[in-house]
Amino acid sequence: MGRERSRFDLITSLVPEGCWPVVDVGADHGLVAERLGAIATERAPGRRSMKPLPWVIGDGLKPFRTLEVAIITGMGARTIGRLLQEGARPTVAIIVHAPDDPILLRRTLADQGWKIDAEGLAREAGRFAEVIRAVPGEEPSSGFELDFGPYLLASDDPFLEEHLHQLRGYWSGLAAKTRSCAPAKAEQFDRYASFLLRTLNARFG
Repeated sequence: MGRERSRFDLITSLVPEGCWPVVDVGADHGLVAERLGAIATERAPGRRSMKPLPWVIGDGLKPFRTLEVAIITGMGARTIGRLLQEGARPTVAIIVHAPDDPILLRRTLADQGWKIDAEGLAREAGRFAEVIRAVPGEEPSSGFELDFGPYLLASDDPFLEEHLHQLRGYWSGLAAKTRSCAPAKAEQFDRYASFLLRTLNARFG
């Protein structure tokens, strides 16, 4: 089996060609920005790596008056939502990934006027990173389809089946743990698990 793509590979593959400027928010070590020739940002000078990149020190997208693409990955869904509402609004696309709550992230994007147009998976820390590209526009999907990724669910991503099995196990386990103490939440978790099972059966038999 060949080398599996990393999250960095997936992020860079989703960035539209020919766009400028591309801004990598919270660039950390600068790996993505270096690969793309993008502008890298960090909140404080001490967080900046020593890579010879065009660094901008500031909070998210606030330092920019205009930009075409923003990459905001590896942060919480609420933080990403906040950053997208503060500072310049990307005119072409955003590439986002929230390991803590992809469901909330997709709902936030829809509420803020972003339309998902590509998604992919990469193995990371025993799970799968769900990386999303969205463009300005009205999101047509809703409900569970939006929650779990309208493009992802219909894709031929090589990790999709394993990912859906993993998610189903997670939500089923959470439902079992909360059934006595939070029955309303457990019911919602059961609905998630049932939707994922139906999707698995429909897609993979």
